[in-house]
Amino acid sequence: MTGHSFERNPQVDMALIGSGRGARHAEWLTECPGFTVLEPDTDPLALIRREGLDAVVVATPTHAHAELVTEALRRDLLVVCETPLAPGAPAALGLAELAASLHGRAHVPFQWRENPALQSARSSLLHGAIGELVALDIALDDDSHAGPGTPSPWRESRESAGGGALADLGCHAFDLLLWTTGVSTWEVTSAWLHRVHDSRRGPDGPVDVDVDDVAQVELAPLGHPARARVMVSRITPERRKLEFSALGTRGTLRVVADTRDGSAVLTLTTGGRTRQEQTGPHPMNPYRRLADDLATGTVTLATFDDGLAAVNLMDAAYRRATEAHRTGHVAEDR
Repeated sequence: MTGHSFERNPQVDMALIGSGRGARHAEWLTECPGFTVLEPDTDPLALIRREGLDAVVVATPTHAHAELVTEALRRDLLVVCETPLAPGAPAALGLAELAASLHGRAHVPFQWRENPALQSARSSLLHGAIGELVALDIALDDDSHAGPGTPSPWRESRESAGGGALADLGCHAFDLLLWTTGVSTWEVTSAWLHRVHDSRRGPDGPVDVDVDDVAQVELAPLGHPARARVMVSRITPERRKLEFSALGTRGTLRVVADTRDGSAVLTLTTGGRTRQEQTGPHPMNPYRRLADDLATGTVTLATFDDGLAAVNLMDAAYRRATEAHRTGHVAEDR
């Protein structure tokens, strides 16, 4: 970045925009003394235009990302934008290209990358601990919509949210698929989406629903025989869990993590030997990594390009599911 020298000034004045989704970001930021969160303004654009501002966290409903992120990037601010980056691939591509054209520092908080068990799993996969990858399975469940109500009506519209479970949870699962395997070219071979309620009870009355509550997506890397499955649910009662399972030609690897506190168990089996590693509660705070990046002048936190890659797979899954619905059967693996 040309306008801000974070290496020389470790104290970052940051605007946090979004009261609902922003609550988690506020908790993370309080753990990082190098970041100072400014008092909110009734006008988000006015907040972004404040003199002396260094960075912006955009944690608004997804459909509002583009305007705020665009303004922040054009003002040469560091930007952290909630996932999904945009409701669809064209808008996400536009933001990623704008960040690149302005040489802006733009990130997405894929917090599961900070989980120690998943970091260990990634290292094992990339170093061939279980041999050549044969199959990968990622299941991510929560209970945010287990009942008939909705905490955030905007989440029930694909136009405003980008999707339901596939947007809220699927983007994180798709990023884990890309990040842990190091394979960037995955094709969606089949997809199935299910919606439980066509209408939910919102704070101000009934809310029409046109997004998924459960999704299952099958994928294949181009030019490789391996296969992967991503399954996400936001209606699983009293269950908040991530399960990550990999099968290789020489062994298996499995991570089971609690989404509430980041605690996890990793099990690695190779050559008849099993090693189990338990990691305690972990905040999975991406701003700790950002602080280290700013201090060292490096970029290791997920970028807008990573956010775009996840949205591309989300859009591809929707296209496959729509095709399957139109033809009356689940799209077959090609």
